[in-house]
Amino acid sequence: MKLIQIYRIRTFVVPEYLDKVVHGVLAIDDLRYGNYKNVIWNSEGGIEQFVPSENSIPKEGTIGETTKVNSLKVEFSIPRDEELLAKIIEEGIYPHHPWDEPVVQVIEALESRKNS
Repeated sequence: MKLIQIYRIRTFVVPEYLDKVVHGVLAIDDLRYGNYKNVIWNSEGGIEQFVPSENSIPKEGTIGETTKVNSLKVEFSIPRDEELLAKIIEEGIYPHHPWDEPVVQVIEALESRKNS
């Protein structure tokens, strides 16, 4: 067993855009985890809430009004590589996500690898 430094990336997306975001990310990196690839977790059943501001371009909702939509949490990890991280966010997530300002969270962490 060994521990490797990774970025854990999390975003939230409406269900009908899940496959688009996943395919966008996988076009950049195959998301290997030990002997497996395309390793992504998603959790169903969340509600996303927001109020679009005057400068937003909302795909859902009305400027100045509270909007609530069903949302999925999507998570995956990559090696701690800043260039890869930027490419995944800028080319893999943003163009395939429906929101003009998607929430993308990045956490520095360690992950175990049994068979690496």
